[in-house]
Amino acid sequence: MRSALNFPTCRFLQNKVGTVLRSPRPYILDFSFNKLPFNSLKSCIPESSRKTINADHLPTEYREPYILKGYRSSTDFLGSLHSLFWLHNESFNCWSHILGIPMVLSFFAEEYITSSSPLMYLYLFSCLCFVLGSSFAHTFCCYSRLSRDAYFTVDYIGLTIFTCGSGAAYVAFSFPIELSTIPGVSTFSFLDTYLIFLCLCSMVSIFQSVWTRTLSPSVLRSVLRVSAFAAPGIIMSFPILYKIYACYCGANTYPPHYCDSAVIWPKQFLTCIISIIFYVSRFPEYFYPGKFDYFGHSHNVFHIGALLGLHYQKLALSLDLEFAKAHQIAKVSLKIPLFGLSFLFIVIFLTCIYFRHLFAAKPSYKSRRL
Repeated sequence: MRSALNFPTCRFLQNKVGTVLRSPRPYILDFSFNKLPFNSLKSCIPESSRKTINADHLPTEYREPYILKGYRSSTDFLGSLHSLFWLHNESFNCWSHILGIPMVLSFFAEEYITSSSPLMYLYLFSCLCFVLGSSFAHTFCCYSRLSRDAYFTVDYIGLTIFTCGSGAAYVAFSFPIELSTIPGVSTFSFLDTYLIFLCLCSMVSIFQSVWTRTLSPSVLRSVLRVSAFAAPGIIMSFPILYKIYACYCGANTYPPHYCDSAVIWPKQFLTCIISIIFYVSRFPEYFYPGKFDYFGHSHNVFHIGALLGLHYQKLALSLDLEFAKAHQIAKVSLKIPLFGLSFLFIVIFLTCIYFRHLFAAKPSYKSRRL
């Protein structure tokens, strides 16, 4: 029998990729994939920077409750980027919202093709701030130039902008028809008054969320931090809950397609409620410390719930926008949301100035094992 080594293809594979095994079955190849170019990425990252450390080698402020291992060492900018390509206890948190960025960009493309509503673009901009802020915080929280509090303040800023943008979209597209005729404060309509109030709540939420960084880790701190963003969300959701109730239990005298979104909104609410319960309760790592350090802990569930809730929210808002355009319903102008965001940016700046002492870099830490 002619040897497999005499075939040109096998000779090429032997020289460039693998080695032909000497066995009774001459066509079995041992491919050495370590020689392929894409596998050189891991070798570009120093092995010392890929080591993870345990919670008992960290200062208290860097520890997450009931997460015992898989922490990154304090590192530089490139080290933080490199950490995206090896496993640690923030890997899932980083990538879950990094992969959310193309999802939001696809929303922009979909909106450009269908309706091109300025208020919807404003809402999508707030969604992009949300996923970018979260991705940035979880990727660079080990960067030694600033404190960990500084990076998670960026996360809270993104969440605050998202809260304000969502409130504008809720009032513009999804509020019940009955509310459009109710008078508001002074010369403002009820919807304009409601939107101004939501913007004020967002301004309070950024201050409260950053203030919680001054508290020691506890259930109370988690509750206060969640309530900073949940309170505006609950306030803006009351009219939506009324709309769901009216569509399912009311006289059902609404125009066609008015209640289409009433099927989607409950899914969004349920997703958010479950995510918040996981976040506050620290389930399941509270009951099994050290078992869910890399995957499956409460913050992982919170991230997935946030993306799923964002998907349902965008779907419901799109259905409500289609109804508003079909019936030529213009509930709010663009001026109030833009003014609200402008003042929100001022409050964000003042909050960062007030809490600037939190952002100074603390002495870098290293594991005693390294």
